Amino acid sequence: MKEDDGLRFELPDKALTALPTGAVKDTVERLGHKIAIGDFPVGGVLPKEDELVASLRVSRTVIREAIKVLCGKGLIRTARRYGSRVCPFTDWNLLDPDVIRWHTPECPMTARIYAETAQLRSIIEPEAAALAAENGSRTQHARILQAARNIHSDYGEDAMIGAVFAFHSTILEATGNLMLTHFQNLIHAVLVSSHGLEDAGTRAQTVSRELHVAVAQAIRTQQPDEARQRMRDLLALH
Repeated sequence: MKEDDGLRFELPDKALTALPTGAVKDTVERLGHKIAIGDFPVGGVLPKEDELVASLRVSRTVIREAIKVLCGKGLIRTARRYGSRVCPFTDWNLLDPDVIRWHTPECPMTARIYAETAQLRSIIEPEAAALAAENGSRTQHARILQAARNIHSDYGEDAMIGAVFAFHSTILEATGNLMLTHFQNLIHAVLVSSHGLEDAGTRAQTVSRELHVAVAQAIRTQQPDEARQRMRDLLALH
């Protein structure tokens, strides 16, 4: 395969999950971020429905639907005696890409979320790379390698981040394990949230690209042990 065959990878606009659309989606986004940032603190009660209708300029139906979505993500709990209360952080669904995405740098729990997400990935992705070497198709192996080769600053930051997502998400697909494919959303959320926040520098990008290619080559040549170790080396950078 050529070093560059003209293929470019783009980061999808959103994770492969289904938030409601329109006003409900916008309301969920606004309330979710307010909870994550601490404007509505853990243990605190959200404003009453009438207040939310007035401040967000949406209907009661929209507020009620948004509250249901946030309840499903573990952020709030509702009861007639107190309304909607923010749940303890340990109750939040931290594998939900929206919950991760709402944790912008100023949120109090962002550092912990990213540290523990990195730890989780270090447990899962080396084994995923080994499975991809064993179970992936030639087409998947080729896509993984091409994505790795496109992780280069010459292609622009957006294309580079898109290639990183294509690399990791295709490895998860190539495992043949349906449970593992759902971690694509987690990786998407991490990349979207961290996109543009750090400048790793040319040297770090080169090293990162080399390690991505090393993982891809081990997968393509169906060497599961080598793929596992190279993925460990790659994730140790982050």
